[in-house]
Amino acid sequence: MQKSIWFIIGIVLTLLIGVIFVLNGNQKQAEKDEMEQLSVSTHDFQKVLAYENDFMGNASNMNNLFNNLPLSNYKGAVELDSESFIFTVNYDTVGDDQTVIYNATAAFVLIKNLEVMEMRFTNRSYVITRENVEKWFGSNLEKLTDPARFKEKVQKPLMNDDGKGWLN
Repeated sequence: MQKSIWFIIGIVLTLLIGVIFVLNGNQKQAEKDEMEQLSVSTHDFQKVLAYENDFMGNASNMNNLFNNLPLSNYKGAVELDSESFIFTVNYDTVGDDQTVIYNATAAFVLIKNLEVMEMRFTNRSYVITRENVEKWFGSNLEKLTDPARFKEKVQKPLMNDDGKGWLN
């Protein structure tokens, strides 16, 4: 009887250690995925497709979209002007052209009636219009909802360019 109790305790401990090991591995993977979402070079556009919407008036959707785009760890207050179709995001960091272009493009691709994006950083502000993004990537932004196409047409070119010429 005593041997079977120790055998059961041994199995339970082995299972417990295994569960802890698996959960720890999952947590590390989740943290890695979260860190990858913070950079233009490693962001997975597929993960923000859930925020696609015909109308920008849904403040919670807009806020969640920008909570899942690069620099979300520096995102501050947002402002929504649904009459003028302008969305403003404040960041508590310095601006970088690649991230501005990436985030603005993602917003215009996913939010169909958004017309103007303003991104305010500690060192400067950017104002990007739908018209600018359509000039950069073509007038049919709908095609960019395909993650592979977004990566090919937006993400990769931004990684090969500092983005400076795009915003002038």
